[in-house]
Amino acid sequence: MSDVLLRDQIAGALKDALGRAAGELGWSGVDGEPIKVERPENPDHGDYATSVALRLARPVRKPPRDIAEAIRERVKVGGPIASVEALNGFVNIRVDLKWLASQVDEIVRADKQFGRSKALAGKRMQIEFVSANPTGPLTVANARGGPLGDALSSVLEFAGAAVEREYYVEDTGTQFDTFGRSIAIRYRQLHGENIEIPPDAYPAEYVKDIAAGIKAREGDKWMKLSLEEQTKRFAPEGVEWVLREAKRVTAMLGIHYDTWFSQAELMRSGYFEKTLAELRKLGKVYEKDGAVWLEASEAVDDKEGWVLVRSNGEPGYLGKDIAYHVQSLRERAFDKKIDIWGSNTHYHLIQMRAAMKVLGLLDRFEVVLYQYVRFLHEGVLKRMARRSGEFLLLEDVIEAVGKDATRYFFLQSSADRQLDFDLELAIQQSNENPVYYVQYAHARIASILRTAAERGITSDGGDVALLTEKGELDLVRLALRLPELVDDIRQHYGVHQLTTYALELAGAFHGFYRDHRVVDDADVPRSKARLRLVLAVQVALRQTLGLIGVSAPDKM
Repeated sequence: MSDVLLRDQIAGALKDALGRAAGELGWSGVDGEPIKVERPENPDHGDYATSVALRLARPVRKPPRDIAEAIRERVKVGGPIASVEALNGFVNIRVDLKWLASQVDEIVRADKQFGRSKALAGKRMQIEFVSANPTGPLTVANARGGPLGDALSSVLEFAGAAVEREYYVEDTGTQFDTFGRSIAIRYRQLHGENIEIPPDAYPAEYVKDIAAGIKAREGDKWMKLSLEEQTKRFAPEGVEWVLREAKRVTAMLGIHYDTWFSQAELMRSGYFEKTLAELRKLGKVYEKDGAVWLEASEAVDDKEGWVLVRSNGEPGYLGKDIAYHVQSLRERAFDKKIDIWGSNTHYHLIQMRAAMKVLGLLDRFEVVLYQYVRFLHEGVLKRMARRSGEFLLLEDVIEAVGKDATRYFFLQSSADRQLDFDLELAIQQSNENPVYYVQYAHARIASILRTAAERGITSDGGDVALLTEKGELDLVRLALRLPELVDDIRQHYGVHQLTTYALELAGAFHGFYRDHRVVDDADVPRSKARLRLVLAVQVALRQTLGLIGVSAPDKM
């Protein structure tokens, strides 16, 4: 297949036509005008359209209709472009149907390379996601960030980038200390000491499990230490337990991190002090009430600024996070750092953007904020969960509905919208369940290919020029949208579009299969061409499911 996307080829032809129109007709104000090509909502208007004539009406001082007509006259017809028309100020393009049919062979030939590009070749990117406080098992509270971060990583890799998936372990600070103290109190209780769990401690059962593990391994060895000494001793052990669980549960979801980056190691490295010194040098830091503050951005009404180091000398959360981001972008030399954060971090994002701007790193720092998930029919979990507790565990969701449905359902809506996760629907083996419906399309194609092979018919040598019916060509059009979708997502990070696309492609295939006979002993040439077509659809489905981390079964 051509390395240039179809819509970019069309945009290039339109740009060339606009340039020639401007030169021949003496238009000014046209240079550098981007040509945005979109698919018309009404397919009767063609395959692609641009509204550039509407945008140029003011600088060119001509009616959009005249500009569109001038462009239309100068577009070179040929290759993928069959015809051009001007309509209400829009320039509409129709794709050549023979060229369209020929793309079936191109998709089948590309196979696992279909949809890939080199748009981000040479770029190193870090995607940091989930990164829950390491003080307990992974709950569903921030689980949505897992499939979002993993699928975005896959898309960016698909577009040629070298991507590192990172889990940031926040193993310092108040919550870390509280966790250690909670384990120490449980440890003392296990040795018969009458000591109460304070209100700010972690009361959950897993804390008892960690303490019991320490007692089983080491007995009363640490009982002679004070509570504070035990807190320091047990906090890292607690984090180790939590990280083992996090690695196990994220692996259940098909997520494998390249790096588990320790905040404690960052603090020991001296990078926090180095970053603070740079901010001081830039004149953005001041001291007040014994604390160290960062000047607030003009974008907020915070006259006080933001604390980087507390009055007790303890580095604050914001200061540590700034140092972590500087270290990622400078020391580890990532071209871009993309964080997947919950929407409750919105104010922290304002602070971080201000800090990154001051440090000259804002253009390399991106954040995807996601809204939280509402779980419908939690009775499903109560029936199937291994244990009940005060919080919903991610592991329980995966065990209830499976990895594929968990990932697909988490990715069904745009990150900035609240997501309703219907657990009852996710366990159904029916066409109402979108992940089942999409996977069934892939499996059905595999079944068609097996049945054809048993009858001695394969797609080898199939003449795709025989694909002339609307239903056939519409399937090709849909399959060809995948490379464009990947290109959109690499720029705007909307990975939910992959689930929407998978559902649309699966639906189109199921409809095609209902209305058209694929394998027909009485018409072997047409059968071979249609087998080639469904093989191309299978390639597009498999690539899409692969990007979202959902399996593409050959049998169901």
